[in-house]
Amino acid sequence: MPSSAEGVEDIDYVQGCVTPRRKRTWEPASITNALTNKRRRISMASFDLTKEIDTVENFPSSSKATVADRFIAAPRESPMPLNITPRTNRIARQFGLAKDRVLSFADSNTATPGSHDLTAHRTNFQRLFSVTPKVSPASAAAHLGARKHFVLALDGPGVPADPFAFPLTWSAQNAIAVACGRDLYYQDLGTRNITHLGTLPRHGHEHLVSIEWSRTHPQMLAAGTSTGVLQLWDTNASGTTRDWHCKDFGGTGGMDWWGDLLAVGEEEGTVELFDAREPQAVSTLSVHKHKVLGVKWSTDGDYLATGDERGVVQALAWCPWKTNLLATGSTYPDGKVRIWNVNSTSTTMPMHTLSLNTSVTSLIWSPNCKELLSTHGTSWQPRSASMPGLSELNVLPSGAVPVKSHFTNSITVHSYPSLKRVVSVPAHSAAVGHSCLSPDGTLVFTICPAEEAMKMWKVWGIPENRGRRESVFDKCGIR
Repeated sequence: MPSSAEGVEDIDYVQGCVTPRRKRTWEPASITNALTNKRRRISMASFDLTKEIDTVENFPSSSKATVADRFIAAPRESPMPLNITPRTNRIARQFGLAKDRVLSFADSNTATPGSHDLTAHRTNFQRLFSVTPKVSPASAAAHLGARKHFVLALDGPGVPADPFAFPLTWSAQNAIAVACGRDLYYQDLGTRNITHLGTLPRHGHEHLVSIEWSRTHPQMLAAGTSTGVLQLWDTNASGTTRDWHCKDFGGTGGMDWWGDLLAVGEEEGTVELFDAREPQAVSTLSVHKHKVLGVKWSTDGDYLATGDERGVVQALAWCPWKTNLLATGSTYPDGKVRIWNVNSTSTTMPMHTLSLNTSVTSLIWSPNCKELLSTHGTSWQPRSASMPGLSELNVLPSGAVPVKSHFTNSITVHSYPSLKRVVSVPAHSAAVGHSCLSPDGTLVFTICPAEEAMKMWKVWGIPENRGRRESVFDKCGIR
């Protein structure tokens, strides 16, 4: 073999065949040349580059006029024949760009036939200035609407089956108390410790009906029974400090504290007032002719709202940020939420009425934003001639037909004053009996007698301006 100079190819002659051999040199632009021993494969297929270029340059362009941004050139529908290889066709089909072996794309700025050339520009201009409504961090839309699931679930065996009972209450010290038959329990939600506070003596079928923590004395818990007995429990002493008896010895209805004064609804339509410092009732209010279901003091203590079973008003709630507003909710057959202004000249007419055709079992105003929460049970609609074939078993006493709606067995939050529905979440498989609010105003506990279960929900958040530290500059001003 003849010798060759450096950088010149060596050629081997084997049986008349010429095999080109290159001397492997390292190229700075390629790292793989220095690390691999594989020979570079060179395709010797012949092709005419001039024809390929001519094909691209002479490819027929579309004569269709396009409308595009005045500063950006609009591309042609088919700038070059990209469907020249099977791999390109396969990728184009996966991305939806190829139909019948022809690549296609959509120009978002292309105007529809018959439209003005500036239509697309006007649309883009409107989108530029469109503002998405900002959701308040305290609103239920940002919490219950986003999660739509309970945070904690607890068992409540033996909770009263009475739909008008109040077996659940939340203290200012973050303790949740529940009445389970004859037994009274509470749980410190900070430590998760459960305490059995006590048991009623066995007198027939007596059981606990209503319980309520004191606002000013968080260690004091009032408990009412189905026989009209009232007990005042002290969690620090783990025993009762008072034993009262209602006037009519019937089942107790709702109850609420204002300072040391406890208002209790009773069977015969009266409301008795008990002072924690006195052994007997201090006053009696005869304002109803039927059992008093709901009792609620206003936030300033100037008013006491009550509702009886004739109007089927169990749910009562005073607004914490506007003390003259009272929300009431009724069950079947009314099923409405009403907002009252107690300072109005016409107190017999509500400011707002929201007809839901669903039992309203409890109401809670948010202390952090202008929203109202309601819990619900059965939903219905009036029976009409267009509903043939309904058996009497499927019809409610007034002739209404039970139906499934957004409000059935749900937690629902309404905005105020529009009363538009913010969010509605199914809470239980049966009617929600009662609900209560956490001390910070963000969590809500619900209870379902049919399930014998309780659930905690994250409903609201803390406003952005709450907790802002006072700056030294807040005390200074320009004079």
